[in-house]
Amino acid sequence: MAEETPYTSEELLNQLLNNTTDSIYFKDLKSRFILINQACIKKHGWASADAIMGKTDFDTFTREHAEQAYEDEQKIIKTGEPLYGIEEKETFPDGHEAWVSTSKMPLRDADGNIIGTFGISRDITEHKLGEIKLHQYANQLTQINKQMEEDLRMAANLQQAFLPQFYPNFPAPADSKSVQFAHRYISNTPVSGDLCSIHKLSDTEAGMLICDVMGHGVRAALITAIVYAMIGDLTRRSLSPGDFFSELNRQLRPIFQSQDAFIFVTASYLILNTETGNVRGASAGHTTPFLIHDGEPPLHAAPLHAINHVNGPALAVVENFEYKTVQIQLDAGDTVLMYTDGLLEEINKEGEEFGMTRAREVLQKQQDNGPKVACDSLVDAVNEFNSGAPLTDDVCLLAFRWNGSSN
Repeated sequence: MAEETPYTSEELLNQLLNNTTDSIYFKDLKSRFILINQACIKKHGWASADAIMGKTDFDTFTREHAEQAYEDEQKIIKTGEPLYGIEEKETFPDGHEAWVSTSKMPLRDADGNIIGTFGISRDITEHKLGEIKLHQYANQLTQINKQMEEDLRMAANLQQAFLPQFYPNFPAPADSKSVQFAHRYISNTPVSGDLCSIHKLSDTEAGMLICDVMGHGVRAALITAIVYAMIGDLTRRSLSPGDFFSELNRQLRPIFQSQDAFIFVTASYLILNTETGNVRGASAGHTTPFLIHDGEPPLHAAPLHAINHVNGPALAVVENFEYKTVQIQLDAGDTVLMYTDGLLEEINKEGEEFGMTRAREVLQKQQDNGPKVACDSLVDAVNEFNSGAPLTDDVCLLAFRWNGSSN
């Protein structure tokens, strides 16, 4: 036989009403309070339950909230359909606000007739304010990201201006050109640390430079802007390639060494005499250019090993380093291809590097050694090698072909 409880149902209900921290309230058909619990009294700061009996939300809240609550309760009375877990913003006459999660249901008599409503409201102000702040932060981050994306697009457009916009003209007989140029630039991020430039140093000399700043993204791009400005100044000083790098190194090292991170730049600089085909060159820790001889396919392509003999350290690494200059004689029709290491270091899905051997094989398979063909064929080969996936590093190529003397 079940043990009888020492409490009546009314006493148990009072225990619930007066010990829960949620506000519980009962209202008549006109949305007037007929019963509230202790939590509701405490929430509103009323003296007692009697102080609010017969009053409505219009006596407690601002009209904005009271009207919405009244509409909800009258709809429940008309339809008999409850509202569960709705979020309400409570606004008080003294100006403060609160958020509650509220469930409201029809109040029925013994015959099932609706005689009012009752509800329970749980304070969720702290949670809701945190949610609102999080939403505000998310919106702020969205705006910041949009601004950053816009800034990156502008930076990318500006960086494109650092690349050759046109090629200098060195006339040859029959209205042809004694030198042909081509370049390709592919960034794996909106902005890059790779840079190439072509300068007409005189009526008979062209200076070709390619460089690669350590790292990627915005920092590397900012450094390329510094390097670009310095290059423009130094090319006007008629320096040999070795002296050019020695001076560039002296200017860059104090700037880079003042930073917390270790920063350096690799570069290669060649000066072509368009009348004689003589090339003077220097390298600062950069990849070895390719020399592609003209002739019937298969072509002959090989690393320009003479450059390796004068290859010094990357720029901004060794203080006051004196870079050397090497001289190379081109044959008419020879093409020289300069590139950054992102080309050779691209990895396929098997984990293999593209490498110099593959690059050489690609160049030798071409029908001619034109500079554009050389650049395009290598870019296409790398894209095929990594199955069209985005490149893991920036890639820049610069090529020129000497067609022979105009004399």
